[in-house]
Amino acid sequence: MLPSMLPPGVTSQEFIYRNGRKQVIYSAPYPSEGPILVRDTLGRQAYMFMYAHFVFTWAEGAVDVQVSHGTLAGPKMPLWQGVKISSSWSGPALAEFGKAWALDQMTGTRASQAIVTD
Repeated sequence: MLPSMLPPGVTSQEFIYRNGRKQVIYSAPYPSEGPILVRDTLGRQAYMFMYAHFVFTWAEGAVDVQVSHGTLAGPKMPLWQGVKISSSWSGPALAEFGKAWALDQMTGTRASQAIVTD
């Protein structure tokens, strides 16, 4: 395989199938922003963190986080409210929780509740 110039974080791996066919697969890290500390117009503080376009907002003193889709600076679409978090309130704790939660969500090990009716 010839050396190539890849963007930061992007890796390549060559797979060889049983029939001898070779294929290069590229993988890139999920985008991430924050955590940042924000304050609303009433002076309430919250940490925000984005991983794979899941935006986590954790208000000071709260025991749960809100999960949206978007970026920290851009528009957000609410997805879930009341997602329980058991860590002490901090930016690094939210980042660790958010990354683990998003990866669980995307791999299917954390199913969102759905109501099925006949």
